[in-house]
Order: sequence, then C-alpha cells, then structure tokens
Amino acid sequence: MTKPRIIGVLSQLLLTAVIFPILAVSSLSDGGDHERFKRRDPLNNFRYYNGGFDVRNKHYWAATTFTGIHGYAVAGVLILAGICLGLYVALSDKRRHVSSRRRRYLDRFYLPMFLLLLLFIFLSIAATGIVIAANQNSKNRTVEMKETIDKAGEDVERNIRTVIVSLTKIQYLLLPYDPKTTHLLNVTTHRLGKGSRLIHSFLRHNGRSIDLAIKISYVSHLLIASTNLFVLLLAFAPLLLHWHPGFIMVIFLCWILTTLCWVLTGFDFFIHTFAKDLCSAFNGFVQNPQNSTLTNLFPCIDPVHSDKTLTEISFMIHNFITELNSKVTESMRSHALTAHPNTVSSAPGSGLICDPFVGQQLNSYTPQSCSNGAIPIGEFPNILSRFTCHNKDQPETCRITGKFIPEAAYLKVYAYSNSAQGMLDILPSLQNLTECLAVKDTLSSIVSNQCEPFRASMYHLWASILALSLVMFVLVLLFLAKAFQEKGNSFAWFSINPTSYTERRQANI
Repeated sequence: MTKPRIIGVLSQLLLTAVIFPILAVSSLSDGGDHERFKRRDPLNNFRYYNGGFDVRNKHYWAATTFTGIHGYAVAGVLILAGICLGLYVALSDKRRHVSSRRRRYLDRFYLPMFLLLLLFIFLSIAATGIVIAANQNSKNRTVEMKETIDKAGEDVERNIRTVIVSLTKIQYLLLPYDPKTTHLLNVTTHRLGKGSRLIHSFLRHNGRSIDLAIKISYVSHLLIASTNLFVLLLAFAPLLLHWHPGFIMVIFLCWILTTLCWVLTGFDFFIHTFAKDLCSAFNGFVQNPQNSTLTNLFPCIDPVHSDKTLTEISFMIHNFITELNSKVTESMRSHALTAHPNTVSSAPGSGLICDPFVGQQLNSYTPQSCSNGAIPIGEFPNILSRFTCHNKDQPETCRITGKFIPEAAYLKVYAYSNSAQGMLDILPSLQNLTECLAVKDTLSSIVSNQCEPFRASMYHLWASILALSLVMFVLVLLFLAKAFQEKGNSFAWFSINPTSYTERRQANI
C-alpha cells in the first residue's frame, strides 16, 4: 500500500470517528415533544415513532434504543475491520520484508511514534478512570431515584389498602339498611383494588427487572473499564521489551475493548435519552396527572367517577346528619325530659351533631369546620346508648330511667353513625387519591431536586465512555502503526530505536 493510500485510509477512519460523535452531540439539543420523539423505529420498518413516553410500548423502547446507533454502527465497523485485518494477517506472506526506502522513511519516526503511543496510553488510562467514576455516580443517582419512586408507589398502595379496609367495614355496617350505598362503595372498592394490584405488580415484577438492569449496566461498565485499565498497564511490557507476540496480543485485546466501548457508547446515549424522557414525563404528570402515561404506574382514581362518588358519599353523610339532628330535636320535644332534669344537659339535643359539610362544597371536607360545642358523629352512638332501651330490659324500667330509644333504632343509628365517621376519616385519603397529591408531591420533588443531577450523571457517563472510545480508537491505530514500524527489526530492551538503526545511519553518512 502506497503512502498516499495509507494516509487516505487513516483520514477516512478518523473522519468517521469524529463525525459520529458530532452527530450524536447535535441530537442532544432539547426541542418540543414532537421533535424529541421523532426517532426511527426499527420494529416499524424504520419509520418515525409517532407516540410519546410509554414504558409499556415496545415501539417506544425500540425507537429510543435506536438513538444510540452511532455507537452500535462504529462497533459494527470495528468488528468487520478486525475480521478483515485478521484474515489479511493470516493469509499474507510473512516472509515479505519492508523495502529499504520505506525502512529509511520509518526510521525517522521511532521517537515520535513512541512518545505518541505513551501519550495516548496515559490519555486512555485517565479516560478509563473517569468512566469508572462516572459509572459509580450514575448508579448512585439511578438507585436514589428508583428508591424515591418505589417509596411513592408503596405509599399510594398503602393508602389504597387503608381506604379499602375502611370501605369494606362500612359496607358490612350498611348492608342491612342501605343496599344502594353499599353497592356504590363496593364499586369504589373494586376500582381501588384494581389500582392497588397494578401498583403491586409494577413494584414487585418490574422493580426486580429494573434492579437487574441497573446491576448489569454497572457491572458491564466496571468490568470493561477495569479490563481496559489492566490491558493498558500490560501494554507497557511488550512496548518496552519489544516482545512482538505480546504486542500483537495487546492489539487484539485493545481492538475488542474498543469495540465494546463503542457498544457502551450507544447504550449510554440511549439511557441518557431515556432519562430525559423520564424526567419530562414526571414533569408532565405533575402538571396534569390525568393526561399522563405514568397514570398507569401511579393510578389516580378516574376524576369523572371519583368526583361523583365523593359527592354522593358526602351528600349521604350530610343528609344523614341533617335527618339525625331533626330526629333528635323531635324526640326531645315528644318526651317529657323535665322529669329527668339531670339528663337534660347531657342529652343529645343539647348540642347538635357536627355536620362538616355545612357551608362547604359536598365533595370537600375540612374537619375544622365544626364548632366546639357540636357532637362528632362518631361519638353520638356512645351518647345515644344511655337512652337506649334494650330488648332484654323491662319497658317499665326503661320508662322510669328515661330510656326511650328502641334497640333496633339504636343499631341503625349506630351503623350509620360509624359509617359516616369512617367515611369522614378516609375522605382526605380519597381526595388525595383522586388528585394524586402524594404522587404529585413526590414527583415534583424529584423534578426539582433529582432530575437534573440524574440527567447530568447519565450525560457524563455517555461523554466519558465516548471520549474513551475515541482515544482507544486512535490508540489501536497507533499500535498497528507501531507494529508495522517494528516489523523485521530487532531491539534491545527499553530501547526506542532498533539495534541496526545505528549501523544504517553510519552507512548513510
């Protein structure tokens, strides 16, 4: 191969190595959602992916993975070039010697070539150290974000389970008296149970897959970087001892490691792209939870049904308390309590039962809205029990002691009162689930505090592995040039020039 052809081939290889990273960096610029998701989908004949962020969609994963094509393509080229080079070395005439003219030309560059090799070896070692540090940082950021998301999911799941338990108890209390309300609560319970099972499935099954993916990514980066560091340190031995078989072995190992580094470059760019999509999806969920694909992972109650359910439940409690207050007042007037003056002050008619929905919207609830003198609905059965005539008591005894309320009426009031108090206790939780407050607060905190460091760590990992890939690519070319330069020469240990170099120089003089 002539000198111009050698220079031409090297120029093309270096141009290829420079163009791919420039194209990759240019694609990092943020645009609108339409531009950001304008990616080729290998599963759809490389047409543009026309969806948004959806971790359940295989086309999203295929299109996002394909964004790392610059790394995969260079790795593929290196594999093909390595096979061709291996075949050329295996089939070439090893007895062929370098011409004396070309030898005299190469003799001038032993020292520059040696110094250039040392420079790129040290650059590769430094880049490898940066990759190891960036890999550790990205793992820590990823684990931190995953733990935060898992905690948010577990909190929502725990909240849903608490509401389901309370609603189930209320259903059993109201079943003998109000089948319509029981059915309404049963429908709500089933919807909540479906959301709880969805969260449980995601946290248990997908959580393990995410943990495995984090470990595989971390171990693969650490293993390749550590092996690369070992090979680079090992390269000093054949370089200084001029051990040609060892030199060929180093070239072979560096070629493989460079190929793997380019594969990781593509993979890390894909992860960086996914990190941007994830943080953008979190921000979208905070702005509008009901119009986000993340609702499938953090399900909020459907607002159309939930607002109707909350309104009906609140209206039921409001009507019950209003009717109960009316009945209490009527009962107090119809019975001669003056015969029992000691019971008047403690009678339920002396302070009306608290109705927290008076003056409020029926789908809202603030416990502080009740006055201090009002009786909480949950405590009313305890007060009422003192005026209840049980079936085992004698009617005359009940009349004398002022117990005028039948046991059946008391049991009904007990069921409704405890159901109303139970609903009041869980209404804040239902409102929380409806508006996704807990998840929104968590994701808002992630967007504010974790997303930027998370994205930065992924970008630094990609940039560091890209830098290492470029340096290793040039280093392999230098190793090849050095092997060609030393072919057919003999060297003393730790010498830069061959032993015959001085003799040829004296002959030329």
